[in-house]
Amino acid sequence: MKRGHQVVLFAVLLLSLTILSPSFDFRGSQHNQERDQEKDAFPNTSSRNEDHHAPLEIVVSMSETDFQSFQRMANEVADSQHVEINLRNLEPDTYKRVLDTKFSVGESGDIILLDSAEVQYHAKKGHLYPLNGTTLSKSLGETVVGLREMTEWNGYQWGMPFDFDPYVIAARSSFLDEAGLAALPENKEQWIKLVQQAAQDRTDLIRINLNDLHAVSAWLNQFEPGMAPDKIKKAQTSSQTEAYQQVTQLLDQIQPHITGESINPTLSALNNQTDAPMVVTLLSRLLSGNQGRAGDQGSMERIALSMLEPLGSRSLVIAAGSLEAEEGSRWIEGMTSSSVQSKWYQEANYLPAKQQELDLESQKLITKYDTTDIKSWFPAESSPSLMTESLIQTAAFQKKVQQLLAGEITANQYVKSIIALQSESK
Repeated sequence: MKRGHQVVLFAVLLLSLTILSPSFDFRGSQHNQERDQEKDAFPNTSSRNEDHHAPLEIVVSMSETDFQSFQRMANEVADSQHVEINLRNLEPDTYKRVLDTKFSVGESGDIILLDSAEVQYHAKKGHLYPLNGTTLSKSLGETVVGLREMTEWNGYQWGMPFDFDPYVIAARSSFLDEAGLAALPENKEQWIKLVQQAAQDRTDLIRINLNDLHAVSAWLNQFEPGMAPDKIKKAQTSSQTEAYQQVTQLLDQIQPHITGESINPTLSALNNQTDAPMVVTLLSRLLSGNQGRAGDQGSMERIALSMLEPLGSRSLVIAAGSLEAEEGSRWIEGMTSSSVQSKWYQEANYLPAKQQELDLESQKLITKYDTTDIKSWFPAESSPSLMTESLIQTAAFQKKVQQLLAGEITANQYVKSIIALQSESK
């Protein structure tokens, strides 16, 4: 009888252990079918829940040329950090859709190369993982302050600055010399001298990509009080009206000497060039067009350049739903190391976000170009402007800007139309 009780107790204990076992699914085949369907819909999420050693999903959106360099460096860093990665380069439309829809369901990937202008937005939405408590805390302090401030919110750091690419205005120094200028123009009188010199040389003055409204905005805003749609305010005082009148007169003089481009132009340093001697473009584009400048100084001439706002910057972020934050932070730390930052700049021409490397590359640029120290590009009192969604990005405002630069409307008509559009949008 005693032995019979022992058998019963053993059977009960065995049944209890079986039910409590993680491998026992007491919900039956219906649950298994639901889990299979979930795997089909969200393959990454399912595999992550069941395999904590799944590859890091890294999402970027860049040109194929840039991606080849980025992919090689990313894999080298992954090997050195003993991390497995799966790198995806998405088309801009697909990339935007991933950011807009996938973040909320945790399917955006583990790490994303994100425009710094969007970091705070996604942080407020709860889409990002704070980096302060990761291995990146020390490296964050080595980045450029002006860039780091762009990804801070609520006392936390939500992105690791990776690179930046400012818009610049550039000119052949010889052309400036002919016009009697020692540097790029800063006022109405100096611009008029350049217009007169271009007319004398029978050439256009400046080339701008009419399809890049950020480039156009950057150029227009250097004319005080700011002529891009996001800066134009309704003139209510006589001083404001007078300021716009002076600028509109100047723009009407410059406009016939503008060459509209469909891509961001470059400016060759070769002496025998006959195209417009000035451009508004991205720094990376200017540098890529003069990669071989150091080889034959006899056939080269100096180029003067100065930064314009807004400033394009990118940061590496970790998605809030990632199960690989530790591995992700190690990989990001490797990608923002001194050696990788320098190599990325050399191959892709995007300025490094690390202060020490930026200082070094700044000095190299000064030896090649007539420019000031890049550290002066970051105002001490405030962060530089970012390329954010603004008035210039609506179709109506874009059309008015393009009409102005194409000479279809006068500068005065442009200002009035922008003010009218602003009133309608309120």
